Amino acid sequence: MNTRIAGFDGLRAIAVLMVFFQHRLFGDIGEIGHLGVWIFFALSGFLIIGILSAQRTRIERNGSRFGAELKRFLFRRTLRIFPIYYLMLVVMCVLMALGIASPELASGMPFHFAYLSNFWIGSVLHYWPGRYSHLWSLAIEEQFYLVFAPLLLLLAARRHRAVCLAIVAVGLVSLLAMRAAHWQDITIYTHPLSNFWLLALGGIGGLMIAGKGSRLRAILGHGMTLFVLSVCLVGFCATEPTWSQLSSSLAFTTVSALYGVCIAALVCSIACCRNAAVIGLLETDWLVNFGRISYGFYLYHNLIPDLTRNHHATAFFGGTVPMWAHVAGIVASFLISLTMAVLSWRLIEAPILRLKTRGAQADTTNRLAVQTPPSFAARNERALRDEGTASDAV
Repeated sequence: MNTRIAGFDGLRAIAVLMVFFQHRLFGDIGEIGHLGVWIFFALSGFLIIGILSAQRTRIERNGSRFGAELKRFLFRRTLRIFPIYYLMLVVMCVLMALGIASPELASGMPFHFAYLSNFWIGSVLHYWPGRYSHLWSLAIEEQFYLVFAPLLLLLAARRHRAVCLAIVAVGLVSLLAMRAAHWQDITIYTHPLSNFWLLALGGIGGLMIAGKGSRLRAILGHGMTLFVLSVCLVGFCATEPTWSQLSSSLAFTTVSALYGVCIAALVCSIACCRNAAVIGLLETDWLVNFGRISYGFYLYHNLIPDLTRNHHATAFFGGTVPMWAHVAGIVASFLISLTMAVLSWRLIEAPILRLKTRGAQADTTNRLAVQTPPSFAARNERALRDEGTASDAV
């Protein structure tokens, strides 16, 4: 990866907007939020598996050790995702203790603190717990990091693609088995095995287009390829309420696999895209800035109550809340979430990332100055800087 990948911040912005509008506008009548989450998974897999593969390559070149690279990876991930996540949980616990927030779902807090929200929702509650529902996807990503980061750093880089293919195969077979055994939809939806394969699929795509002379890279980088993939995804997303009810487990798994392949291919297509109009759109200032703060926005948005979908609003309007009030409520909740995300980025996330990157670069420069020739040290320092740019945005 050469510095930041043009278009990825814009794609993040679009994905998080899909999730927001699913929660605020579409409810149970569409699955645009599911597409947004799966785009996040494929995008994370593309970047994270690429970073782990680069770290393993450093180990193989005798530039580092397994323990040092695993520590670096987990340290960087921890500093990126833990601070505002745990701050949010602590604040919610305090609000519940003070009687300001409803304590009815306090039993889930141990699961949230342990990044096990998906198991709490899918295997304990068996229903979506309102404002805490979105935490399941953050748990999936953290579980993927903890399980597969050590594995990929232990195995030779040349085997990473095969490992990812195995993860995809296990995930799809598990999905087939779960549907055949008639597991509850919410349990399947939030299970690690029915989601890990999306991250692995994104990683496979990233590894396959890593070479600049790759034929696949040339195909995916064509504007028409991106257009066709976009149309396919619109079709899958629009028809998901129908095909998700398929009685045939094999048919459902096949359609899900095709959906996932299209999503991963879209991520890779944007990474390779040579169409100036497409990249120009995705690199629009407001999309790039929104994509940069998308983690905070995603984390906070569902905690903001819907200002017009409660008994107070119904009583105020005499029984029926007018459409204009619903629109105003959606806009208000968006602006509140956006304000929180901007403040979170400026006051917490960005300062931590600057300190983290500065410290990591200094440590790597000092180590390589002793262990390797100057030219190799310089290349690795640039790689570390580029790695930070890519991974910090996940």
